Amino acid sequence: MTISIHQPQYFPWLPYFSKIAMSDIFVFLDKVQYQKNGLQNRNELKNSNGRFWLTVPVSVSLGDDLSLVRVADNHWIKKHIKSIRINYSKAENILFFEDYIVPILLKNFSSLVDLDIELIKIISNKFFNFKTQFIRQSEISTVQKGSDLILEICKKSNVKKYLSGPNGKNYLNEKSFKKNNIELEYLTNILPDKYPQLYPKQGFINDISALDFILNNKDNWSKYYKI
Repeated sequence: MTISIHQPQYFPWLPYFSKIAMSDIFVFLDKVQYQKNGLQNRNELKNSNGRFWLTVPVSVSLGDDLSLVRVADNHWIKKHIKSIRINYSKAENILFFEDYIVPILLKNFSSLVDLDIELIKIISNKFFNFKTQFIRQSEISTVQKGSDLILEICKKSNVKKYLSGPNGKNYLNEKSFKKNNIELEYLTNILPDKYPQLYPKQGFINDISALDFILNNKDNWSKYYKI
């Protein structure tokens, strides 16, 4: 059994979903500290001017866990839906947005974590057809931090392998994983070097939200990105 672990993000980029695809279990870190100016409540898409941000306004106090972060108001919902409809109206797979993403946004979540997780799960299940099991850190009951937290989750999930992003090399205690017979693999963030994309005059942009890839590609998406 293989596991990967990550904070929930708002419309994550493609390598996030690659990690999910390679895992039997994916754990959402919802009891770690919220990162201001991170990607937990915002991400980038593409329009005729290049990159643009979509940001969910949040209410948060210094040091709050992600699970405590609230969505500040509901005015952003119509704005985000309108922005995506306008900028991706000619995208091949715009119906995916209408059929699956819009209904989630209109639920008017009060919890940022709940919003992020529902969006990630619907994309994983309905677009990529992943069979990965999703679990929240809060469902496991953890007490450790840093590298020890990751190891604690792995042990409680009875897995043999942990998939880490490249930054894991900076903080993971490899000896502890080896001592507990858990294989540790560092992944490389691989991005597609091409796929059909709107606004070619702005140049090809691949390090933005996976939603750009999803809306621009339908049944032939695996031709451009291998998962």
